[in-house]
Amino acid sequence: SAASDVYKRQVLDVKFIDAMTKAHKAGTPAVVIHCSIHSYRRAETDEWRKVLGVSSLRHQQKTSVDVKNLKPKHPIMKEFPASWKTPNGELYEIVKVWDTCTPLASAFGVRTKKDHPCVWINEYGKGRTFGTTLGHHNETMDNETYLGLVTRGLLWSCGKLDANGKPKAGYGPRK
Repeated sequence: SAASDVYKRQVLDVKFIDAMTKAHKAGTPAVVIHCSIHSYRRAETDEWRKVLGVSSLRHQQKTSVDVKNLKPKHPIMKEFPASWKTPNGELYEIVKVWDTCTPLASAFGVRTKKDHPCVWINEYGKGRTFGTTLGHHNETMDNETYLGLVTRGLLWSCGKLDANGKPKAGYGPRK
């Protein structure tokens, strides 16, 4: 069946996943966007999920997503509005938030009837992870609100975002 073919193509090699995550544990930053959250989801190790800071096995239907800013004082979220409706989307159902994870924004799941984190930060060993399940459709990824969020998340994960949500010297736009 088609479902079993998909399962056969998944990466389940624990040694491979452990080797890949070792760099993040040692301090390599990570930025994880949308479907990367479902990478290695069926593997018999939690190491990738520990890098992510969240666990998810599926997403909801295609629809705009109403995103609520949970941490407006966090440097990544300072320029993000109190709420933002994505032009299009698929809300991922986060079934576990790991202890090292801090949700920064959430959205309500129509199917689950509960809020799910959709933007977060995580600490994994010496590494920092910025994650978002937003970004399935081009019209979302091309949106200034989304691009600013991902840019600040990238800078934060690399230690290049100041406390005011601005790029540190040498990491902002060229003048």
